[in-house]
Amino acid sequence: KELGLNYKTYQSANVNEQANDIEDAIAAKSAAVVMFPHNDEVTVAAQQIIDAGIPLVVFDRKIDVNYNAYIAGNNKDMGTASADYIGRLIGGKGTVAIENVPSSGSVSTERVDGFKSVMKEKFPDIKLVDFTAEGFAQEQGLAAATDLLTANPQLDAIYSIDDESSMGFLQAIKEAGRKAIKTISGGGGSQSYFKTIESTSDMKLFTATYSPAMMKNAVDLAVSLLKGEKVEKDNIIPTTIISGDNVKDFFDETS
Repeated sequence: KELGLNYKTYQSANVNEQANDIEDAIAAKSAAVVMFPHNDEVTVAAQQIIDAGIPLVVFDRKIDVNYNAYIAGNNKDMGTASADYIGRLIGGKGTVAIENVPSSGSVSTERVDGFKSVMKEKFPDIKLVDFTAEGFAQEQGLAAATDLLTANPQLDAIYSIDDESSMGFLQAIKEAGRKAIKTISGGGGSQSYFKTIESTSDMKLFTATYSPAMMKNAVDLAVSLLKGEKVEKDNIIPTTIISGDNVKDFFDETS
């Protein structure tokens, strides 16, 4: 609206719906498309945008097409920064559970790979336990953590790759009375999780995040492409660790 452009938004619940939306956007002769892919399964549909000669800006989740521009947080760096924080917090020893969410595609892979690389290099005495969540929703995190805690009577930390998951993990820990767990990470920048970080004193909560304004930046990239301007193909936003020490600096009631 600020730019005075005509636009249409699409919301899809799954890959198939997003593929249909892509077909609609192409049929509407869109001048450009900004897309937040569900996962890499939408690659074939996204290639149709390229084949139609329509500029494509990909947001957050990388897919295997020759897009015009890509903008995301540094998912691998979110993992490496979280690993360094957790490793130091638990003194380089103990057991850490690692959340995997295959449905989120490259987001999960990059964050987990970054985490494991630092753990292997800096904290080889820490035992790593992988577990899988169906998605990032709090109830999915609760279900995954309930099974995790049952299967692992000794855990010192949970590496969560999303703030909503973290809320579910925290609920499961409290319901199970597992007081030995020292820390849970997060990812994304949820205001509700920020408040939980501030109010939780019996364990150290933190999150790895990056500017949520990058969706606006994605639209700006599309507009620049329409103007014939040259843009960077890969645009990566650096990671910030937010804990109880600095969380107040990130409160935003309008977010």
